[in-house]
Amino acid sequence: AEAFGAHALAGVTTRRIDGGRTIRSTLSVSAAEEETAVVDFPPPLTPIQRATRAVEFYKRALPVLAAYKAKELELEYGPKYLGRPKLSPEEEENMWRELDDWGSTRIAETIQEMKGFYVKTGQVISTRVDLFPEAYTSKLQQLQDGIEPMPFDLVKSVVEQELLNGAPLGELFASFDEEPLGSASIAQVHKATLLDGRVVAVKLQRPNVEPKLRGDIANLKRISKALRKSLPVDYYAVFCELGEALENELDFLAEAQAMKKIDLAIRHDANGQGGNKPVTIPLPVGELVTKRVLVMDFVPGVPLNRLSDAMKEKGIQAGSPESKLAGRKILDSLSVAFGRMIFGAGFLHGDPHPGNIFIGEGGKVSLIDCGQFKSLSRSRRLQFAELVLAVDQYQKAVVADDAEKIKFSKKELANCARGFGIKCVDGRESEDDLACAIALVLFSDTGVELPGSYSANELSEDSPIRLLTSFPQELILLGRATVLLKGIARRLDVPLSLVDRWGEQCQATLETAAEPSLPLWGRDVQGNAFVVPENTSTEDGKIRFRQVAGLLKQWAKGKGQRLGKRLVKRLPPKVRMSVLEYVLTRQEKQEAARRAANQN
Repeated sequence: AEAFGAHALAGVTTRRIDGGRTIRSTLSVSAAEEETAVVDFPPPLTPIQRATRAVEFYKRALPVLAAYKAKELELEYGPKYLGRPKLSPEEEENMWRELDDWGSTRIAETIQEMKGFYVKTGQVISTRVDLFPEAYTSKLQQLQDGIEPMPFDLVKSVVEQELLNGAPLGELFASFDEEPLGSASIAQVHKATLLDGRVVAVKLQRPNVEPKLRGDIANLKRISKALRKSLPVDYYAVFCELGEALENELDFLAEAQAMKKIDLAIRHDANGQGGNKPVTIPLPVGELVTKRVLVMDFVPGVPLNRLSDAMKEKGIQAGSPESKLAGRKILDSLSVAFGRMIFGAGFLHGDPHPGNIFIGEGGKVSLIDCGQFKSLSRSRRLQFAELVLAVDQYQKAVVADDAEKIKFSKKELANCARGFGIKCVDGRESEDDLACAIALVLFSDTGVELPGSYSANELSEDSPIRLLTSFPQELILLGRATVLLKGIARRLDVPLSLVDRWGEQCQATLETAAEPSLPLWGRDVQGNAFVVPENTSTEDGKIRFRQVAGLLKQWAKGKGQRLGKRLVKRLPPKVRMSVLEYVLTRQEKQEAARRAANQN
């Protein structure tokens, strides 16, 4: 601290920190002297280095895949040709459980050691509890925010070099926590306080991660291109899209701009009307951002993947009315936010995994890490709106058990799906059952039966997804959002209808996006929660009374909700539980009534 305030230093020495190793020394001349460390950001991997990484990964991962295949063959042919006894269902389950435990441990250790793009793959697997064994999802869960953190000396050097041109942290920060808030595959985040007292989060990129990520993507693109005709899906196109997204993730200047756009998107509906923000987006603090360091708003709370443990610590048990109400609020907030991003502004947060969703006091939701994003064209937004409404028509026809309507709505839905440019094996996208089933996997209500005897389980042999060979990246990003929402609903045992939640937004999109219009970030919009639309004034320029009354109604509703929450908290436990049970029952009846009305 004395060094930060010492302006009479005789000189500054420089030492170099190479890719994560920290060397720090303090020289004493006439006063305490702080050394400025220069951080090396390594150059791209050479072809030989990339090949070495690929060989090392497959050398560790292939034995796991081979072990599963060997067990399958043993179960199928062992009793018939080797005279081995047939295993009972319990014995077979134990065998798979032991293999899952061994395989998941080996894969998790491999990813932790090699890092790079493999961490991203592990993060995706950890969120798919509906597809992968519990051993894999639980052991890879730590990848959401459990990567080994950088030493603080390296953190300090990166921030000083990138943000302060070599000056000490004390020139900008009153305090800077040494323990990170989170440590991920590309960056880690620290809590700090600026000199003016504002509490912020500081995100900085790992110095040695960029070459590995680029090298891993280059490997995957090269291999998938060479095997393009042999693989069931065009993974080369997939990895090209991922490479493009990676460019944005490695540039915090692009992320800072995306944060502002996403914040605008979630504050406006498909009609461009402003309202309450369903979720909070941390914004960059002024211009305190470079390609590798980003200072942003600090978001209090816990990640969604740790919410269950946090609630238990507060004495809130899973399945209790309080827990269910909190879950419904989270689901409502995310549904509204993604509906506005998709059908309104057309600018989408592209990485909505549970580690990037923070839950604050009272169930307040924040969506962090805007490094992955996607801009949707006006034509794509119109296509998405038509697709969701076509899903609605098909589901209504199925409920009504009207064969003629089912046939017609299936054709309409299949045409909408084909309009995105999906391709299937042997040109089978022309089959209405298949194209329709692919759309329903992404957007249908929970429990809807797929046509053509297809399975909604993506890993099933009968999954329509297995027959896809090419698909647009926008459809995948939208699918990630729907998978997230469906996963939350499934964990909470709450019925979810995306059509019910997005139907009005889709209708508004078809009306307002028919002609080009200036995007939100090109308009003169206000930064507060309520934006008075341009068409609210009369010819003489005065604001219409009903518009003012509408804004006051929104304000009063929010004020009343906050007051009600404070009152409920002060009630005796038994009385509070009764009140919460009543509120939950009322919400469930309202949802059931909405679903019934929509089906009719």
